[in-house]
Amino acid sequence: MMARVTISFLETPVDQPLADQKPFNPTSPLPSHKTGRSMSIVFRPILAFIPFLLFLAPAPTMATLSFESSLYIAETYIDNLFYRANNKRQDFGTILGPNLFWQFQNSDVVLGAAYLGRLGVFINNPKANRTLHNMNLVLDVPFLNTLHKGLTFNIDETLQFTPQLDAFSGSGAQDTGTAFRSPGGNRTRPPDEGTPSLWEGGTQGVFTNRANALLNRAALTVGYSLTPRLNISISYRNQYRRFSSKEFQDSLSHIGTATFAYQIREGTTITPSYLYREIHFIGDSTSTTSANRIFSHSTQLSLSHTFTPSIQGTLSGGVAWTSQQGAEEFIPVTGGGVIPQSVSERWKTRFIGSARISKTYRDGQVSLHAGQSIGGGGGLASQATRTRTITGRISHSMTRRLNGFGSAGYAQNDSLEGQAFNTTTYRIQAGLSYDILSWLSGNLNYSHIKQRSKGSAATDLVVNQVFLGITAFADPWVPIP
Repeated sequence: MMARVTISFLETPVDQPLADQKPFNPTSPLPSHKTGRSMSIVFRPILAFIPFLLFLAPAPTMATLSFESSLYIAETYIDNLFYRANNKRQDFGTILGPNLFWQFQNSDVVLGAAYLGRLGVFINNPKANRTLHNMNLVLDVPFLNTLHKGLTFNIDETLQFTPQLDAFSGSGAQDTGTAFRSPGGNRTRPPDEGTPSLWEGGTQGVFTNRANALLNRAALTVGYSLTPRLNISISYRNQYRRFSSKEFQDSLSHIGTATFAYQIREGTTITPSYLYREIHFIGDSTSTTSANRIFSHSTQLSLSHTFTPSIQGTLSGGVAWTSQQGAEEFIPVTGGGVIPQSVSERWKTRFIGSARISKTYRDGQVSLHAGQSIGGGGGLASQATRTRTITGRISHSMTRRLNGFGSAGYAQNDSLEGQAFNTTTYRIQAGLSYDILSWLSGNLNYSHIKQRSKGSAATDLVVNQVFLGITAFADPWVPIP
């Protein structure tokens, strides 16, 4: 049996520009006794489980200990600092902070920690100044694999506190400004970046004003290899979202999944899966929507195939059944005020699925992904949503020192019932990185966002941003070779 424990913490205090804030303290009691229990029941046993695993470990064998560090400094220009449709504010800013990585490893235990810190300071809008702290702890205990062959046991705990989650983070065209980097301009992906399970119930591709957001996610996964070809996996995920602004909706989600992966032949795997999602909306409703709960059942069948050693593809399709309970929408009326309008509780059936293909070549990689999924409003509204995304990315090494990348993303969000979501978002990114010296690299990145919304949960906006930065790397320190 192999166990993996991941604990992440991301904190970004902000002098919030929004006027309608709720008192916010990430360490204060949660607004529901059920929510508080769900977080403490999952989080505390995880911390207690770590010394238990280390206690079971055999006597230490030959080990290695290493430490890597770097410092990132960038100048940025943005023409719509607060993501507004009107009254845009442009500004220049400075972003700097360290990247740290530590790892201890032997044949029985692997323990690692990564830290990313950023300080952002703007010239004309000090209210937008912010800091970011992201720490990830990873524990692998491969010695447990000798106890029960074929059995895997994974525990995940992620805690994030940030003013704004990047809208495309869950779909693969994520913001490059907060990515871990290693020498040579290569991006070192932090744990869970781009993992769809992190963004369950979200609305990828919708940009809006900043608001302090607390996201706590706990996951437990048990897998077993019945035969060399058949692997079964059952998981439970608990996700809690809390916002500081009244324009966002707090929620608690329970997600259960079961997958059955069967290898038809070498390079080809077929996987039937089932997912159950239950979203509870907590606290005050937003000014546009209100709901008690959303239920969703979905089944999918996916096929993964390796066409050649350099070309891989995945195709999946299925059906989702979704129902909303106690859902209302507040319709503005002439002369001021709103009229509540009930949203149907009938079960809605929608097709879901995705397709992905990637090609690796000598000097880089290109990938394309398209998908349709059902979510719960992502905090912008308490309404079930259908999200369609198309994203593509290419990375290419032009010379031994010069690397480039480009990405494009499209998202369409619609409410299953109601008018909160009818939003289309486009995003384009491009960048270059250059190894100036063996220990110093520079990068230039550009991002363009265009969003059009006919619903009440988002607004029209256009944002352009440029980053020009350098990263200095210290020599790795290896006290135990």
